[in-house]
Amino acid sequence: MKNFALTFILLLTFAFGTYAQPRRFRDTNAMKKIEELEKIKLIESLKMNEETTLRFFARWDKFKDGQHSLIEKSNDIIDKLDKAVDNNKDNNNPEINKMIDDYFGIESQLQQNKREFIYSLKDILNQTQIAKLLVFEKKFKDEIRNVLFKQRMRGPMN
Repeated sequence: MKNFALTFILLLTFAFGTYAQPRRFRDTNAMKKIEELEKIKLIESLKMNEETTLRFFARWDKFKDGQHSLIEKSNDIIDKLDKAVDNNKDNNNPEINKMIDDYFGIESQLQQNKREFIYSLKDILNQTQIAKLLVFEKKFKDEIRNVLFKQRMRGPMN
């Protein structure tokens, strides 16, 4: 676990050297490194053999590509909402209502896609591995969030 934490912190230290983006983190090289780390740790956590690993990540990559596409759409809607709210004089603007509905539609689709992906893994992973996958994803996201928070608290010059 100490090696994981050290590797993770080093990776994020290098990855966040260019963290000057407004609003959202958009450094694709850093994101790719985080995704690679996630894959390595996932293989270790699920104790998959080579064949299972290949089958799993073929499905995983397809799933992630679809999710990334929806997340980009969601981010675009949030950006448009931000601008619309700043320029809005009417508190009941139908365009804003449509964007809100579109946003929640995409969020629902993200959850539905994840549910379908998890259930689709039953022919590759056993029930325990699927449970470990869900736990792993939550812990990995929390760890990233914690590292990002600590990085922000230290500031760019520390």
